[in-house]
Amino acid sequence: MDGMRCDIEGNLYVTRYGKGTVAKVSPKGKILLEVELKGKNCTNIAFGGPDGRTCYVTVADIGNIEKFRVDLPGRSWKLFHR
Repeated sequence: MDGMRCDIEGNLYVTRYGKGTVAKVSPKGKILLEVELKGKNCTNIAFGGPDGRTCYVTVADIGNIEKFRVDLPGRSWKLFHR
């Protein structure tokens, strides 16, 4: 595991370095979703976009940023956009 961020309901999005996925984990520890990326060495994650529901993930082995959409905005994004 590497980078982590929470959504507004307390779910944790965790980058899985070497596996190339981002896991969405509930506050009780249950994996709710696993998003597969093109690269394997994902390092960090941030929520952004106009509604805070786009996840941006840095991927070291292919040297880019991948993105995907989620159902809830990120906690830190929401705090900055009150």
